[in-house]
Amino acid sequence: MTLAVENCSDQTALTWLRENSESSTFSKLADMFNFLKTHIAAEEKKNHGDAVDVVFMAHGAIRDFMIPASCLLPLASIRDVVLYAPWNCVTCSLGYGIATGRLQPQHRVFYCTKKLGCTVPDEKHRPVKLPDRWNSMRQAGDQMIPNITVSPLRPDNGIWKNFESLTKKHGSVGRNRIVVPFIFPGKESDSVPFSVVTLALSLVLLQSRFKATVHLDACLGDQSTGQKLDKSYLEQQYACAIDGTGLACSPEMFSRVQLNIPEV
Repeated sequence: MTLAVENCSDQTALTWLRENSESSTFSKLADMFNFLKTHIAAEEKKNHGDAVDVVFMAHGAIRDFMIPASCLLPLASIRDVVLYAPWNCVTCSLGYGIATGRLQPQHRVFYCTKKLGCTVPDEKHRPVKLPDRWNSMRQAGDQMIPNITVSPLRPDNGIWKNFESLTKKHGSVGRNRIVVPFIFPGKESDSVPFSVVTLALSLVLLQSRFKATVHLDACLGDQSTGQKLDKSYLEQQYACAIDGTGLACSPEMFSRVQLNIPEV
C-alpha cells in the first residue's frame, strides 16, 4: 500500500487508497499480487512488446455501493480498464473475442437469460441507449461506477473450457496479449473487489517492463444485497440492461477469425 500511495498521481484514487489502506477492502491484496506476479513473470519471457493487453477472466457481479472509475487504474502502469457488458448484464463466451481483439460493438447480441416467466423477447433486452463503444474507465474518469466484485473460476469451468476450445479451433490470441484466468485452486467461492485486482496488477506491472490495457471478461449483473443500484444513473454513465439480460457475440465475429482478416 505504501508503494501504491507513493506512485499514485491521480488525486481521487490517492484519496481512496489513503482512506481505505487499513480497511478489509485490501485484505486480499497480497494474495492477488502474488497470483498476478506469477502470470506476468512468465509472460515477460515471451516475445511481447512493452505495451500489452491483459484479459482478466472471472465470475463477476456489481454490488451495493459506488466508487470513482479512476480507482480501477490508480497507477500509470495501467493505461486503461475496459468493460464490455452494460451494467446489470451477464455475459456468455466473450473471452476469446476480447482476448483476440476481434469482438467489436456490432457483434453484440442480447438475449433473455430467464427460461421461464419472462415476457420480454430477446430483442427487447438490448439497452435502448447503448454506446457504439466499450466502457472505458479512462474516459469515465471520476464518474461513480458500481463496485465490481470478481470470484475465481473452477479449472473445469465452462468459461475457461470454451476459451480453450476456441483457441484450439481458431488459433492463439497472439503477441502482446496476455490472458489471466482467475483460477485459485480450492478457493472457488472467494470474491475480491475488482479494484483490488487492478491495484495488485498495477503494482506487478510497475516492477515489470510492461504497461497494460486491462480488459475484464466477467458478468456485471446486479447482486446488491440491499437497495438496487440506480439504473437511471447507470444509463447515463454507459448503459444499463433490464433484469435477466445476457450478452453474447454474433457468428460474424468468428468469420473474421476464420478468414484470417488482419485487425485494423
